[in-house]
Amino acid sequence: MYKANVPLHIRYMKEPSVGATSFRWTMTGKVEAPTIRAFFVEERIGLHHALGDLLGSVADDARWSDALARYAASFRADLLGGAFLARDLDQLAQWGAEFAAHPSVDYWLQSPSSDGAPALLAMGVTPEAAQRYATHYRLQDPLWDDAMAQRARLGAAPGNWVATDAPAQATRGFRRTEIYSDFLREYGIGTRMFGGSQGALHPVGNLFMSVYRQGDDEGFAPEEVARFQVEFGGVQRAAFLHREMVALRARTQGVEALMEQLPVGLLFFDTAGRLLHANVRARALSTRPQSAALRTLLHAPVLASTADAALRALFQQSLAGRSGCVELAGGLLLVTLPVSNLAALGVHQRAPGVAWAVLERSLGAESAVALARQAYRLSPTEADLLLALMRGQTPQDFADARGSRITTVRTQLSALLAKTRTQRQQDLVALVARLMLLAPGQVPEGPAPSSLLQGIPLV
Repeated sequence: MYKANVPLHIRYMKEPSVGATSFRWTMTGKVEAPTIRAFFVEERIGLHHALGDLLGSVADDARWSDALARYAASFRADLLGGAFLARDLDQLAQWGAEFAAHPSVDYWLQSPSSDGAPALLAMGVTPEAAQRYATHYRLQDPLWDDAMAQRARLGAAPGNWVATDAPAQATRGFRRTEIYSDFLREYGIGTRMFGGSQGALHPVGNLFMSVYRQGDDEGFAPEEVARFQVEFGGVQRAAFLHREMVALRARTQGVEALMEQLPVGLLFFDTAGRLLHANVRARALSTRPQSAALRTLLHAPVLASTADAALRALFQQSLAGRSGCVELAGGLLLVTLPVSNLAALGVHQRAPGVAWAVLERSLGAESAVALARQAYRLSPTEADLLLALMRGQTPQDFADARGSRITTVRTQLSALLAKTRTQRQQDLVALVARLMLLAPGQVPEGPAPSSLLQGIPLV
Protein backbone atom coordinates (compact mmCIF):
# COMPACT_ATOMS: atom_id res chain seq x y z
CA MET A 1 0.00 0.00 0.00
CA TYR A 2 1.23 3.46 -0.89
CA LYS A 3 0.50 6.11 1.69
CA ALA A 4 0.79 9.86 1.69
CA ASN A 5 -0.14 12.52 4.21
CA VAL A 6 -3.49 12.97 2.49
CA PRO A 7 -6.74 10.97 2.71
CA LEU A 8 -5.78 8.83 -0.26
CA HIS A 9 -5.88 5.07 -0.28
CA ILE A 10 -5.06 2.45 -2.89
CA ARG A 11 -6.27 -1.11 -2.52
CA TYR A 12 -5.06 -4.07 -4.52
CA MET A 13 -7.25 -7.17 -4.82
CA LYS A 14 -6.14 -10.07 -6.95
CA GLU A 15 -8.78 -11.53 -9.26
CA PRO A 16 -7.87 -15.13 -10.20
CA SER A 17 -10.49 -15.21 -12.94
CA VAL A 18 -8.67 -12.42 -14.75
CA GLY A 19 -5.14 -13.61 -14.28
CA ALA A 20 -2.17 -13.35 -12.01
CA THR A 21 -0.98 -10.03 -13.44
CA SER A 22 -4.33 -8.23 -13.28
CA PHE A 23 -5.64 -6.36 -10.30
CA ARG A 24 -8.69 -4.34 -9.44
CA TRP A 25 -7.56 -1.07 -7.94
CA THR A 26 -9.61 1.58 -6.29
CA MET A 27 -8.36 5.00 -5.40
CA THR A 28 -10.42 7.14 -3.07
CA GLY A 29 -9.93 10.41 -1.38
CA LYS A 30 -11.87 13.34 0.01
CA VAL A 31 -11.04 17.02 0.03
CA GLU A 32 -13.24 19.64 1.67
CA ALA A 33 -13.25 22.28 -1.06
CA PRO A 34 -15.79 24.03 -3.31
CA THR A 35 -14.52 22.33 -6.44
CA ILE A 36 -13.96 18.74 -5.26
CA ARG A 37 -15.90 16.72 -2.71
CA ALA A 38 -15.03 13.14 -3.53
CA PHE A 39 -12.64 11.31 -5.80
CA PHE A 40 -13.33 7.75 -6.90
CA VAL A 41 -11.75 5.62 -9.60
CA GLU A 42 -12.24 1.93 -10.27
CA GLU A 43 -10.78 0.11 -13.26
CA ARG A 44 -9.54 -3.36 -14.10
CA ILE A 45 -5.94 -2.87 -15.19
CA GLY A 46 -2.46 -4.08 -14.43
CA LEU A 47 -1.21 -1.38 -12.05
CA HIS A 48 2.34 -0.46 -12.95
CA HIS A 49 4.55 0.28 -9.95
CA ALA A 50 5.38 3.73 -11.39
CA LEU A 51 1.70 4.62 -11.45
CA GLY A 52 1.29 3.40 -7.88
CA ASP A 53 4.22 5.57 -6.84
CA LEU A 54 2.63 8.58 -8.57
CA LEU A 55 -0.73 8.02 -6.87
CA GLY A 56 0.97 7.74 -3.51
CA SER A 57 2.73 11.09 -3.97
CA VAL A 58 -0.42 13.18 -4.45
CA ALA A 59 -0.19 16.42 -2.38
CA ASP A 60 3.40 15.59 -1.41
CA ASP A 61 5.46 18.39 -2.94
CA ALA A 62 8.76 16.68 -2.23
CA ARG A 63 7.76 13.47 -4.05
CA TRP A 64 5.35 14.54 -6.79
CA SER A 65 7.81 15.89 -9.40
CA ASP A 66 10.16 12.92 -9.04
CA ALA A 67 7.25 10.46 -9.17
CA LEU A 68 5.98 12.11 -12.35
CA ALA A 69 9.45 11.88 -13.92
CA ARG A 70 9.71 8.21 -12.92
CA TYR A 71 6.33 7.57 -14.46
CA ALA A 72 7.58 9.03 -17.75
CA ALA A 73 10.73 6.91 -17.48
CA SER A 74 8.58 3.77 -17.13
CA PHE A 75 7.81 4.19 -20.86
CA ARG A 76 11.55 4.26 -21.60
CA ALA A 77 11.25 8.02 -22.06
CA ASP A 78 14.32 10.15 -21.45
CA LEU A 79 12.38 13.29 -20.68
CA LEU A 80 9.01 14.39 -19.36
CA GLY A 81 8.22 17.09 -21.90
CA GLY A 82 5.45 18.72 -19.90
CA ALA A 83 2.30 18.10 -17.88
CA PHE A 84 -0.56 20.60 -17.78
CA LEU A 85 -4.11 20.88 -16.54
CA ALA A 86 -6.36 22.88 -18.85
CA ARG A 87 -9.89 23.07 -20.19
CA ASP A 88 -8.94 21.75 -23.64
CA LEU A 89 -6.23 21.85 -26.30
CA ASP A 90 -7.31 25.33 -27.36
CA GLN A 91 -6.75 26.74 -23.88
CA LEU A 92 -3.45 24.88 -23.65
CA ALA A 93 -2.32 26.56 -26.88
CA GLN A 94 -3.46 29.99 -25.68
CA TRP A 95 -1.48 29.72 -22.45
CA GLY A 96 1.65 28.13 -23.92
CA ALA A 97 3.66 31.35 -23.86
CA GLU A 98 2.56 32.03 -20.25
CA PHE A 99 3.80 28.61 -19.17
CA ALA A 100 7.15 29.37 -20.80
CA ALA A 101 7.33 32.80 -19.14
CA HIS A 102 6.62 31.29 -15.70
CA PRO A 103 8.18 27.79 -15.73
CA SER A 104 8.01 27.32 -11.94
CA VAL A 105 5.38 24.77 -10.92
CA ASP A 106 4.90 26.54 -7.59
CA TYR A 107 3.76 29.66 -9.45
CA TRP A 108 0.82 27.75 -10.96
CA LEU A 109 -0.22 25.72 -7.93
CA GLN A 110 -1.19 28.71 -5.78
CA SER A 111 -4.80 28.71 -7.01
CA PRO A 112 -7.35 25.89 -7.38
CA SER A 113 -9.09 24.99 -10.61
CA SER A 114 -12.20 26.93 -9.59
CA ASP A 115 -10.31 30.12 -10.51
CA GLY A 116 -10.53 29.02 -14.16
CA ALA A 117 -6.81 29.25 -14.94
CA PRO A 118 -4.85 26.25 -16.25
CA ALA A 119 -1.85 24.94 -14.35
CA LEU A 120 1.64 23.73 -15.09
CA LEU A 121 2.52 20.49 -13.29
CA ALA A 122 5.91 19.79 -14.87
CA MET A 123 8.16 21.16 -17.61
CA GLY A 124 11.11 19.11 -18.80
CA VAL A 125 12.34 21.40 -21.56
CA THR A 126 14.00 24.77 -21.14
CA PRO A 127 11.80 27.89 -20.95
CA GLU A 128 13.43 29.05 -24.19
CA ALA A 129 12.42 25.84 -25.99
CA ALA A 130 8.90 26.05 -24.56
CA GLN A 131 8.58 29.67 -25.71
CA ARG A 132 9.77 28.89 -29.24
CA TYR A 133 7.41 25.96 -29.51
CA ALA A 134 4.40 27.91 -28.23
CA THR A 135 4.93 30.91 -30.49
CA HIS A 136 6.13 29.23 -33.68
CA TYR A 137 6.74 25.51 -33.99
CA ARG A 138 3.42 24.23 -32.60
CA LEU A 139 1.69 25.24 -35.83
CA GLN A 140 4.13 23.07 -37.82
CA ASP A 141 4.09 20.09 -35.47
CA PRO A 142 2.60 16.85 -36.86
CA LEU A 143 2.23 15.59 -33.26
CA TRP A 144 -0.03 18.53 -32.40
CA ASP A 145 -2.01 17.94 -35.61
CA ASP A 146 -2.45 14.28 -34.66
CA ALA A 147 -3.63 15.30 -31.17
CA MET A 148 -6.23 17.63 -32.70
CA ALA A 149 -7.38 14.80 -34.96
CA GLN A 150 -7.63 12.40 -32.02
CA ARG A 151 -9.76 14.95 -30.16
CA ALA A 152 -12.00 15.38 -33.19
CA ARG A 153 -12.57 11.62 -33.36
CA LEU A 154 -13.72 11.61 -29.73
CA GLY A 155 -16.23 14.35 -30.50
CA ALA A 156 -18.05 15.60 -27.43
CA ALA A 157 -17.70 12.30 -25.56
CA PRO A 158 -15.44 12.23 -22.48
CA GLY A 159 -12.35 10.10 -22.78
CA ASN A 160 -8.60 9.97 -23.36
CA TRP A 161 -6.43 9.93 -26.44
CA VAL A 162 -2.74 9.34 -27.14
CA ALA A 163 -0.80 10.62 -30.14
CA THR A 164 2.75 9.83 -31.21
CA ASP A 165 4.93 11.33 -33.91
CA ALA A 166 6.76 8.11 -34.77
CA PRO A 167 4.73 7.65 -38.02
CA ALA A 168 5.47 11.22 -39.07
CA GLN A 169 9.19 10.87 -38.31
CA ALA A 170 9.30 7.73 -40.44
CA THR A 171 8.00 9.55 -43.50
CA ARG A 172 10.30 10.68 -46.25
CA GLY A 173 11.18 14.33 -46.00
CA PHE A 174 10.45 14.81 -42.28
CA ARG A 175 14.09 15.51 -41.54
CA ARG A 176 14.02 18.35 -43.99
CA THR A 177 11.20 20.12 -42.15
CA GLU A 178 11.83 23.25 -40.11
CA ILE A 179 10.53 21.76 -36.87
CA TYR A 180 12.94 18.85 -37.13
CA SER A 181 16.06 20.70 -38.26
CA ASP A 182 15.62 23.90 -36.22
CA PHE A 183 13.83 22.63 -33.12
CA LEU A 184 13.74 18.90 -32.40
CA ARG A 185 17.30 18.18 -33.46
CA GLU A 186 18.61 21.34 -31.81
CA TYR A 187 17.24 20.26 -28.43
CA GLY A 188 18.04 16.57 -28.88
CA ILE A 189 14.37 15.51 -28.96
CA GLY A 190 13.57 12.25 -30.70
CA THR A 191 10.18 10.55 -30.84
CA ARG A 192 7.40 11.90 -28.63
CA MET A 193 4.16 10.62 -27.10
CA PHE A 194 1.41 13.06 -26.17
CA GLY A 195 -1.69 12.16 -24.15
CA GLY A 196 -4.77 14.16 -23.33
CA SER A 197 -8.20 13.91 -21.77
CA GLN A 198 -11.51 15.66 -22.23
CA GLY A 199 -14.82 15.76 -20.43
CA ALA A 200 -13.46 16.30 -16.90
CA LEU A 201 -16.20 17.24 -14.44
CA HIS A 202 -14.23 20.15 -12.99
CA PRO A 203 -13.04 23.46 -14.49
CA VAL A 204 -9.70 23.16 -16.28
CA GLY A 205 -9.48 19.58 -15.06
CA ASN A 206 -8.23 17.86 -18.22
CA LEU A 207 -4.65 16.62 -18.28
CA PHE A 208 -2.21 17.02 -21.18
CA MET A 209 1.12 15.28 -20.85
CA SER A 210 4.02 14.54 -23.20
CA VAL A 211 7.04 12.27 -22.85
CA TYR A 212 10.13 12.39 -25.10
CA ARG A 213 12.96 10.18 -26.12
CA GLN A 214 16.29 11.66 -27.07
CA GLY A 215 18.06 10.82 -30.30
CA ASP A 216 16.80 8.62 -33.11
CA ASP A 217 14.92 5.44 -32.33
CA GLU A 218 12.01 3.45 -33.69
CA GLY A 219 9.47 5.09 -31.40
CA PHE A 220 7.25 3.96 -28.56
CA ALA A 221 6.08 0.35 -28.80
CA PRO A 222 2.35 -0.31 -29.33
CA GLU A 223 2.04 -1.83 -25.86
CA GLU A 224 3.57 1.33 -24.34
CA VAL A 225 1.11 3.53 -26.20
CA ALA A 226 -1.76 1.26 -25.10
CA ARG A 227 -0.66 1.33 -21.47
CA PHE A 228 -0.32 5.13 -21.52
CA GLN A 229 -3.90 5.43 -22.76
CA VAL A 230 -5.31 2.90 -20.29
CA GLU A 231 -3.64 4.57 -17.31
CA PHE A 232 -4.22 8.14 -18.43
CA GLY A 233 -7.56 8.53 -16.65
CA GLY A 234 -5.99 7.62 -13.32
CA VAL A 235 -3.05 9.97 -13.93
CA GLN A 236 -5.46 12.78 -14.82
CA ARG A 237 -7.44 12.34 -11.61
CA ALA A 238 -4.29 12.17 -9.51
CA ALA A 239 -2.93 15.32 -11.18
CA PHE A 240 -6.18 17.19 -10.59
CA LEU A 241 -6.35 16.13 -6.95
CA HIS A 242 -2.71 17.11 -6.46
CA ARG A 243 -3.36 20.59 -7.78
CA GLU A 244 -6.45 21.11 -5.64
CA MET A 245 -4.83 19.97 -2.42
CA VAL A 246 -1.59 21.91 -2.93
CA ALA A 247 -3.49 25.08 -3.89
CA LEU A 248 -5.89 24.84 -0.98
CA ARG A 249 -3.04 24.21 1.42
CA ALA A 250 -1.21 27.28 0.08
CA ARG A 251 -4.28 29.45 0.54
CA THR A 252 -4.96 28.13 4.02
CA GLN A 253 -1.39 28.72 5.12
CA GLY A 254 -1.59 32.26 3.74
CA VAL A 255 -4.73 33.00 5.73
CA GLU A 256 -3.23 31.47 8.87
CA ALA A 257 -0.11 33.60 8.51
CA LEU A 258 -2.23 36.71 8.06
CA MET A 259 -4.30 35.93 11.17
CA GLU A 260 -1.15 35.57 13.24
CA GLN A 261 0.11 38.98 12.14
CA LEU A 262 -3.09 40.94 12.76
CA PRO A 263 -2.96 43.51 15.57
CA VAL A 264 -6.39 42.25 16.67
CA GLY A 265 -7.00 39.19 18.83
CA LEU A 266 -9.00 36.38 17.21
CA LEU A 267 -10.72 33.48 18.97
CA PHE A 268 -12.41 30.54 17.24
CA PHE A 269 -14.74 28.09 19.00
CA ASP A 270 -16.74 25.05 18.02
CA THR A 271 -20.48 25.01 18.72
CA ALA A 272 -19.88 23.43 22.14
CA GLY A 273 -17.81 26.45 23.18
CA ARG A 274 -14.44 24.71 23.05
CA LEU A 275 -11.55 26.86 21.84
CA LEU A 276 -10.19 25.79 18.45
CA HIS A 277 -7.60 28.50 17.92
CA ALA A 278 -6.38 31.77 19.40
CA ASN A 279 -4.01 33.91 17.39
CA VAL A 280 -0.79 35.45 18.70
CA ARG A 281 -2.38 38.78 19.61
CA ALA A 282 -5.19 37.15 21.64
CA ARG A 283 -2.66 35.12 23.64
CA ALA A 284 -0.53 38.20 24.22
CA LEU A 285 -3.54 40.16 25.53
CA SER A 286 -4.41 37.27 27.85
CA THR A 287 -1.07 37.61 29.68
CA ARG A 288 -1.99 41.00 31.13
CA PRO A 289 -2.68 40.85 34.87
CA GLN A 290 -6.21 42.27 34.48
CA SER A 291 -7.19 39.85 31.64
CA ALA A 292 -8.43 37.00 33.83
CA ALA A 293 -11.67 36.61 31.81
CA LEU A 294 -9.74 36.25 28.56
CA ARG A 295 -7.38 33.71 30.11
CA THR A 296 -10.40 31.70 31.19
CA LEU A 297 -11.62 31.60 27.58
CA LEU A 298 -8.32 30.11 26.50
CA HIS A 299 -8.47 27.28 29.03
CA ALA A 300 -12.12 26.40 29.62
CA PRO A 301 -15.23 26.06 27.40
CA VAL A 302 -17.35 29.19 27.10
CA LEU A 303 -20.45 27.23 28.08
CA ALA A 304 -18.92 25.80 31.25
CA SER A 305 -20.93 26.51 34.39
CA THR A 306 -18.01 28.46 35.81
CA ALA A 307 -17.79 30.77 32.78
CA ASP A 308 -18.97 34.37 32.97
CA ALA A 309 -22.72 34.70 32.33
CA ALA A 310 -22.20 37.60 29.91
CA LEU A 311 -19.80 35.49 27.84
CA ARG A 312 -22.21 32.57 27.77
CA ALA A 313 -24.96 34.93 26.59
CA LEU A 314 -22.68 36.38 23.90
CA PHE A 315 -21.86 32.88 22.72
CA GLN A 316 -25.54 31.99 22.41
CA GLN A 317 -26.05 35.20 20.40
CA SER A 318 -23.19 34.21 18.13
CA LEU A 319 -24.68 30.76 17.54
CA ALA A 320 -27.95 32.42 16.58
CA GLY A 321 -26.16 34.62 14.07
CA ARG A 322 -26.72 37.81 16.06
CA SER A 323 -23.97 40.37 16.53
CA GLY A 324 -22.97 41.67 19.91
CA CYS A 325 -20.08 42.57 22.15
CA VAL A 326 -19.03 42.31 25.78
CA GLU A 327 -16.66 44.53 27.73
CA LEU A 328 -13.89 42.76 29.60
CA ALA A 329 -11.75 44.09 32.39
CA GLY A 330 -8.51 45.68 31.34
CA GLY A 331 -9.96 47.76 28.51
CA LEU A 332 -10.80 44.83 26.23
CA LEU A 333 -13.84 44.39 24.03
CA LEU A 334 -15.11 41.06 22.66
CA VAL A 335 -16.98 41.45 19.36
CA THR A 336 -18.72 38.68 17.42
CA LEU A 337 -17.69 38.16 13.80
CA PRO A 338 -20.30 37.20 11.18
CA VAL A 339 -18.50 33.98 10.24
CA SER A 340 -20.02 30.53 10.60
CA ASN A 341 -17.81 28.60 8.17
CA LEU A 342 -14.49 28.64 10.01
CA ALA A 343 -12.83 26.63 7.24
CA ALA A 344 -13.10 29.75 5.07
CA LEU A 345 -10.68 31.44 7.49
CA GLY A 346 -8.20 28.60 7.37
CA VAL A 347 -9.25 27.02 10.67
CA HIS A 348 -9.23 23.22 10.42
CA GLN A 349 -12.88 22.91 11.35
CA ARG A 350 -15.48 21.54 8.94
CA ALA A 351 -18.47 22.03 11.25
CA PRO A 352 -20.03 25.42 12.09
CA GLY A 353 -18.37 27.49 14.76
CA VAL A 354 -18.05 30.91 16.35
CA ALA A 355 -15.45 33.63 15.77
CA TRP A 356 -14.74 36.51 18.14
CA ALA A 357 -12.42 39.50 17.85
CA VAL A 358 -10.61 40.84 20.94
CA LEU A 359 -10.12 44.59 20.68
CA GLU A 360 -8.49 47.11 22.97
CA ARG A 361 -11.05 49.77 23.78
CA SER A 362 -10.64 53.27 25.12
CA LEU A 363 -14.26 54.10 25.87
CA GLY A 364 -16.88 52.11 27.79
CA ALA A 365 -20.24 51.25 26.26
CA GLU A 366 -21.97 54.04 28.15
CA SER A 367 -19.41 56.61 26.98
CA ALA A 368 -19.62 55.37 23.41
CA VAL A 369 -23.43 55.55 23.42
CA ALA A 370 -23.23 59.05 24.92
CA LEU A 371 -20.92 60.03 22.11
CA ALA A 372 -23.33 58.55 19.56
CA ARG A 373 -26.20 60.43 21.20
CA GLN A 374 -24.32 63.70 20.86
CA ALA A 375 -23.18 63.05 17.30
CA TYR A 376 -26.49 61.77 15.94
CA ARG A 377 -28.82 63.85 18.15
CA LEU A 378 -30.53 60.82 19.66
CA SER A 379 -33.33 61.14 22.17
CA PRO A 380 -32.75 59.76 25.68
CA THR A 381 -34.99 56.79 24.92
CA GLU A 382 -33.17 56.07 21.66
CA ALA A 383 -29.85 56.20 23.49
CA ASP A 384 -31.17 53.80 26.14
CA LEU A 385 -32.34 51.44 23.39
CA LEU A 386 -28.92 51.58 21.71
CA LEU A 387 -27.19 50.74 25.01
CA ALA A 388 -29.61 47.84 25.58
CA LEU A 389 -28.85 46.45 22.11
CA MET A 390 -25.16 46.84 22.84
CA ARG A 391 -25.59 44.67 25.94
CA GLY A 392 -27.22 41.88 23.96
CA GLN A 393 -30.88 42.66 24.70
CA THR A 394 -33.55 42.34 22.03
CA PRO A 395 -36.19 45.00 21.29
CA GLN A 396 -38.70 42.75 23.09
CA ASP A 397 -36.44 42.63 26.17
CA PHE A 398 -36.25 46.42 26.11
CA ALA A 399 -40.03 46.74 25.75
CA ASP A 400 -40.64 44.33 28.63
CA ALA A 401 -38.19 46.14 30.92
CA ARG A 402 -39.85 49.46 30.18
CA GLY A 403 -43.40 48.21 30.19
CA SER A 404 -43.80 49.53 26.64
CA ARG A 405 -45.48 48.07 23.61
CA ILE A 406 -43.21 46.30 21.14
CA THR A 407 -44.66 48.46 18.35
CA THR A 408 -43.48 51.56 20.18
CA VAL A 409 -39.98 50.15 20.56
CA ARG A 410 -39.90 49.18 16.89
CA THR A 411 -40.78 52.75 15.97
CA GLN A 412 -37.94 53.96 18.19
CA LEU A 413 -35.60 51.45 16.56
CA SER A 414 -36.58 52.69 13.09
CA ALA A 415 -35.81 56.25 14.14
CA LEU A 416 -32.48 55.12 15.60
CA LEU A 417 -31.53 53.39 12.34
CA ALA A 418 -32.50 56.42 10.30
CA LYS A 419 -30.54 58.89 12.43
CA THR A 420 -27.38 56.75 12.44
CA ARG A 421 -27.73 55.90 8.75
CA THR A 422 -27.60 52.19 9.46
CA GLN A 423 -29.88 49.43 8.19
CA ARG A 424 -29.81 46.66 10.80
CA GLN A 425 -29.39 46.11 14.51
CA GLN A 426 -26.00 44.51 13.76
CA ASP A 427 -24.89 47.79 12.18
CA LEU A 428 -25.86 49.68 15.34
CA VAL A 429 -23.79 47.33 17.50
CA ALA A 430 -20.83 47.68 15.12
CA LEU A 431 -21.21 51.46 15.25
CA VAL A 432 -20.93 51.57 19.04
CA ALA A 433 -18.06 49.06 18.99
CA ARG A 434 -16.16 51.34 16.63
CA LEU A 435 -16.77 54.30 18.91
CA MET A 436 -15.41 52.32 21.84
CA LEU A 437 -12.09 52.06 20.01
CA LEU A 438 -11.68 55.83 19.92
CA ALA A 439 -8.95 57.13 22.17
CA PRO A 440 -10.04 60.07 24.31
CA GLY A 441 -7.88 62.42 22.27
CA GLN A 442 -9.65 61.32 19.09
CA VAL A 443 -13.10 62.33 20.31
CA PRO A 444 -13.99 65.57 18.56
CA GLU A 445 -16.24 68.12 20.18
CA GLY A 446 -19.61 68.33 18.52
CA PRO A 447 -18.69 66.09 15.58
CA ALA A 448 -20.92 65.79 12.56
CA PRO A 449 -22.10 62.28 11.75
CA SER A 450 -20.20 62.28 8.47
CA SER A 451 -16.86 62.93 10.18
CA LEU A 452 -17.34 60.90 13.34
CA LEU A 453 -16.29 57.54 11.95
CA GLN A 454 -13.47 58.65 9.68
CA GLY A 455 -10.37 56.56 10.31
CA ILE A 456 -12.05 54.29 12.88
CA PRO A 457 -11.24 50.63 12.16
CA LEU A 458 -14.17 48.44 11.21
CA VAL A 459 -15.27 45.65 13.48
